[in-house]
Amino acid sequence: MMTYVEEVAEETYRLATRIPGLPSMFTTYFIKDGSGVMIEPGPAAAIPRIQKAVEELGLGNLEYIIPTHLHLDHAGALGKLVSLFPRARVVVSRQGARHAINPSRLIKSTRMAFGEDFEAAYGAILPVPESQVRIVRDGEVLPAGSRQLMIVHTPGHAPHQIAIFDTRTRGLFCGEALGLVYSDGTPPLPAVAPPSFDIEVYLDDMERLRRLRPRLLFYSHGGVGNEPERLIDTVIENTKLIGDIILRDLKAGETEEAITDHTGDYIREHFGVTMDEYELVTNVVGYIHYFRKKGLA
Repeated sequence: MMTYVEEVAEETYRLATRIPGLPSMFTTYFIKDGSGVMIEPGPAAAIPRIQKAVEELGLGNLEYIIPTHLHLDHAGALGKLVSLFPRARVVVSRQGARHAINPSRLIKSTRMAFGEDFEAAYGAILPVPESQVRIVRDGEVLPAGSRQLMIVHTPGHAPHQIAIFDTRTRGLFCGEALGLVYSDGTPPLPAVAPPSFDIEVYLDDMERLRRLRPRLLFYSHGGVGNEPERLIDTVIENTKLIGDIILRDLKAGETEEAITDHTGDYIREHFGVTMDEYELVTNVVGYIHYFRKKGLA
C-alpha cells in the first residue's frame, strides 16, 4: 500500500500517522535535499509507515534524524531507526543527548505517565549509540543539501526541546514550543509538561521564535500553520489566559480535581476543544506545579 506523503513546502514532506487506540496524530517531516532529513520520528509504532515513506521519497541514506525533544511521542523511535539508518546522526541538545544515549529515566517517566505496558501501543524506547549522536548548540546551523537548518533551543516546554528553522522555506518545525492545535479550525493551546514547565521561559521561547518571522509553522501533532504571526499571538494569549484561570482557582483553595474540571469546561466552551483526560490533567498539573514552585499559591 502507498503511504500518503504530502508535500507541504519546497522539497518538504509531511507524513501523518494514527496508531489504533491512541488519540493523538503523530506527524513526521522529511526534507528531500542532499541525503535527506527526518524531523519528528515519533514513537516506535510509527516506524513501518516511516520506512514506507522513506522508500517512496528515495531517502534511504538519511543524513539527520531530528526530534524536537525526547518525549515518547516525538522520539520513541530513535533507537530502532538508527539501526535501520546507520549513516544517520541524531541531532539533539546536550540535555537531550543524555536521554537518547541512556533512556532509562525517560522510560521510567514514560511508564509513570502511560502505564507499565506503554510499549504495547507505542513501541519500545531503545538507546542510541553515542557515535550516532550529534549535539547542537543554540543558534547552530546545519547544512542540509542546498539549505541551512538553524537550531533554536526552546526549553520552556521541556529542557531538552529545540526548534528547527529552515532558512530556505522559512518554515519552522516548532515541536510544542508554540503549543498544540488539537483539530482543524481550533486555536493553538499551550502544551504543558510537568514538572519542568516554566511559563516565563515558555513565553520567552514564543517571542524568540516570532522574531524569526517564519512563513510556515510545521506542527508536530497536526498540520501546517499558514498564518504564523496570528497563531503565535493566539498561543501567547491563550497560555496566559489558561494560566490565569488555574491560578485564580488555586488561590481560591479549589482542589486539583475541581481545577481540572473547571479548566476542561472553559477550554471546551471557549475554544471548542475537548481535551482527553491525560492531556488535560498534564496541562493543569504543570501549571499548578509552576505556581506553587514560584510561591504564587
